[in-house]
Amino acid sequence: EGIVTQEEFDTVQQLITSRRLPQNKGGFVNIFAGVIKCVDCGCALRAMNVHRRKRPEIIDCVQYSCNNYARNGRSECSAHNIEARDLFNAVLADINCFADMAVNDEKAVRAIEKRLTETDQSRAKALEKERKKLNKRLAELDRLFSSLYEDKVMERITERNFEMMSGKYQKEQLEIEARLKEVTETLNESYEKSRGIRDFLALIRNYQGLKELDATVINALIDKILVSEREKMADGTVKQEIKIYYKFIGFVDELHIIPTKRWAAMPAKNCTVCGVEYVPGSGASRYCPACAKKIRREKSNESKRRSREQKRIACMNCPQKMTD
Repeated sequence: EGIVTQEEFDTVQQLITSRRLPQNKGGFVNIFAGVIKCVDCGCALRAMNVHRRKRPEIIDCVQYSCNNYARNGRSECSAHNIEARDLFNAVLADINCFADMAVNDEKAVRAIEKRLTETDQSRAKALEKERKKLNKRLAELDRLFSSLYEDKVMERITERNFEMMSGKYQKEQLEIEARLKEVTETLNESYEKSRGIRDFLALIRNYQGLKELDATVINALIDKILVSEREKMADGTVKQEIKIYYKFIGFVDELHIIPTKRWAAMPAKNCTVCGVEYVPGSGASRYCPACAKKIRREKSNESKRRSREQKRIACMNCPQKMTD
């Protein structure tokens, strides 16, 4: 017997092969490395520092983008951009939702178990029925072979007929055995899934009230995360879908998120002109949108006035005009 179980071995291998990126210059640690994928092309999404304006935390300066798109452009895929903060919040909320449900809501647990296994259970019944039928037919073929051989020995059939009938029975036997193998494997997968749901619920109960995510949590609970492209809705809002495939149970439900606007991560401040509180677009901002627009207009008018004045002075000092 092995020192470690197959499950423990597989987990260690995944941790070894998962590409763990070091901290970048800003200190961001990519806890989703090796897990987050593009839903369309299947390539990894890479973390990129894209927001040059000052943000409260490094995570607010990072977004994920399809690596295939970054390397090969739109001919291969689209960007599939997702803010690191949005992804972090969505995954954390989903884990906490499952953990709370596993601890406090037995009815919801049974509903999820039923939904995840309902199709498998109905299919399993049909496969069990088919397996019994196949086994029964195999037993019949064994009896037919025995009877056929006896007829040959007793010379009740010719050698030619024996070869023809035995070839027919053997072909059917091979077909049944192949199908029986498929049915058995499918049934085993179905039983494993039912067992996996119980294992997942037992595992995720340990994460109730989770406050922070790290690579250890992600690798313990999640196989992969698929990210869709952003979609602009009829009302002008932008939505994005991500699919989380958990250990033992796989995919359960899509998560629909509204991508964070890039200015929304900055803390609110008061306008230095009118005193109104507003959300700035950068740390250097001093004016609310209304005052900023007014000041830009005043500066533009002042710039135009100076330009006209310079032209007037230049015209007055023009040698051509003085000669005239």
